[in-house]
Amino acid sequence: MKIFLVSNMYPSSKDSLFGVFVKNFRIELEKKGVIFSAISVIKGKRADNFNKSISYLKYYFSVSYNFIFKKYDLLYVHFMSHNTPVLAFLFFIFKKKKPLVMNVHGDDVTNSKGRKIDILNKFVLKKVDLVVTPSAYFKTMMLENYPFLTQEQIFVSPSGGVDATRFYPIEKAPNSIPILGMISRIDEGKGWDDFLKALKVLNEKNISFTALIAGQGLQEKEMKSMIVDFNLQDKVEFLGLIKQEQLVHLYNKMDVMVFPTKREAESLGLVGLEAMSCKTPVIGGNIAGLKTYIENNINGMLFEPGNVSELTISIEKFLNFSLHEKQNMRNAAFETAKEYESEHVMQMLLDQLKKVCTKN
Repeated sequence: MKIFLVSNMYPSSKDSLFGVFVKNFRIELEKKGVIFSAISVIKGKRADNFNKSISYLKYYFSVSYNFIFKKYDLLYVHFMSHNTPVLAFLFFIFKKKKPLVMNVHGDDVTNSKGRKIDILNKFVLKKVDLVVTPSAYFKTMMLENYPFLTQEQIFVSPSGGVDATRFYPIEKAPNSIPILGMISRIDEGKGWDDFLKALKVLNEKNISFTALIAGQGLQEKEMKSMIVDFNLQDKVEFLGLIKQEQLVHLYNKMDVMVFPTKREAESLGLVGLEAMSCKTPVIGGNIAGLKTYIENNINGMLFEPGNVSELTISIEKFLNFSLHEKQNMRNAAFETAKEYESEHVMQMLLDQLKKVCTKN
């Protein structure tokens, strides 16, 4: 099978985690014999609007050139609203030549509703052969937002799944001081501020802990200031961006990972599953994709997004668990992650892609 891959997010040497799931998607399918005969991607983030505009012009030209001149069996597009302008143009001028698979991810759906771009989204989606969503939650959202789509047209595939050869438990002695972790972009809606507010309360109650925060984003300066304002300098260590191959060691350091997102666009939350694959339970917001795999008090804990009091209580409750209770939760988290192993996930996706090609 030859695939034309289109994605406006793809890692670069500078931004190694930018759209890394698209790169992993490509690698896993190549292992299974798929040939990517044409690729149009934007590698890395652009710092300003001018460079972003230039990169999209080049990107749309690449998509158009490959669409017209390259040979492929299937067109696979990651992210909807960022790509429907060029796809609508090409379909209008040249018609759809090959089967189209649209993989939606989050903001490309939630930020489109009620906007002009949604007109183009609907035009393209009416020509789609298969829509891929990262979670059942987002499948429901797509059916509600685009009622002309059918259940059979939408396939749930969790963003390439979790590579069990990369994320695995490492046996170690229990931490003498509990380690709480958070791996996230430091941006609006990600809940980093709620996490720090909860830590402030725990610290004022003289509860023993240390916290590790990894990631980068537009609100790093505000986060660092809040750590100082809350007198958490001795409790919280900000690690910055961590390379993907080093994440396994960070997950294994943690007693529990906190995932305090407030974003409806959190279509899956793959970092939570990566943590679980390392036997690290997750305390997460009861929202979007997270609630599809976090089972309260089984493999982790759920709290109302944005409710700092509930988050604080959940963390304190976990810290007060016995070693036996924590081990049971670790084991349950690991069993959950097995259901999302990339080998299984990608084989099921490939089977669906073959069916799409067979029908056309």
